[in-house]
Amino acid sequence: MPNPEILITGTDLVPDRTVAYVTSRDFTPRRVRRDDLTEGELIDALDGAAGYLIGGNETPTDKVFESSARLRAVAFVGTDFRLYVPGWRRARSLGMSVVSTPGANAQSVAEFTLLLMLTQSRSFASVTAAADRRDSAPAPVGRTLAGKRLGIIGLGRVGKAVARIARHGLGMEVCYAAPRRATDVEAELGIRHCTKSRLLRWSDVVSLHRPGPAPGEQPELTARDFALLRPGALLVNTVHPDLVDPSALLSAVLDRDLRCAFDGRGSGPRWEALNALGPDRFLAVPVMAYNTADANEEASMTAARAVCDLLDGHRTAEGERAGEPQ
Repeated sequence: MPNPEILITGTDLVPDRTVAYVTSRDFTPRRVRRDDLTEGELIDALDGAAGYLIGGNETPTDKVFESSARLRAVAFVGTDFRLYVPGWRRARSLGMSVVSTPGANAQSVAEFTLLLMLTQSRSFASVTAAADRRDSAPAPVGRTLAGKRLGIIGLGRVGKAVARIARHGLGMEVCYAAPRRATDVEAELGIRHCTKSRLLRWSDVVSLHRPGPAPGEQPELTARDFALLRPGALLVNTVHPDLVDPSALLSAVLDRDLRCAFDGRGSGPRWEALNALGPDRFLAVPVMAYNTADANEEASMTAARAVCDLLDGHRTAEGERAGEPQ
């Protein structure tokens, strides 16, 4: 019998080494170098596949999984699969295993978070854009981060890494808000747990690191929250634009001199108005925090191992039921 096939999507997230690993495990990689597969194209690409590595930006819906009768194992090459794989519940109800790679890109996202903080603290984006102009104005006066107060909302793997860099690398004071206390991290880093409202009042910089919003969930930061922030505070969001109410954010930028940096761009009139303010006040870049060669290799290899292990287990079980020698 031919080896079971594993669909691998995406242009550059999954390196060739991972594809070779899939082959070494006696599976046949079916590679589609596309990041933008439509629902219909994804259904066609999955036809007959037993495994699936999500390395592109496609949206696997309920219909996709319902149309993939042979699919047994799915891995999202990243962390927050519940946000980017809307059909995951349906897949599991159909008996498919759905996994992700938590922690594989945590350091990359944490480092990018600090990059955004530093960029906004020194007006780096606007100064760089005007560097070749002879009539450019002198660079604005920047702000140091040492000694400033950093409030982290969500202390998962990325939040912990951000706290560690900010505390030990930059000498910032750090507090965090999370559903559960991490007393070991508090002791290790000398950080404090507090309520979200207290964190917002206290912080010079606020960084979002909780999971992305579930469908229909209210934003983490609304007008009520922005009213608590100090004038001139800096907000960094490397999770998802929908964690923030854009109308309330726009008002806060205009009325309270809030500065922002986002990994990921929202759509609609309010986001367009924010972008029009210029990068010193609102900087939004295409999603890139996770995207380093090191993180991509670790995440894709973790995903590939998981899918191959799951399919091997299924193949063994099928063989035992058929009475095949092991």
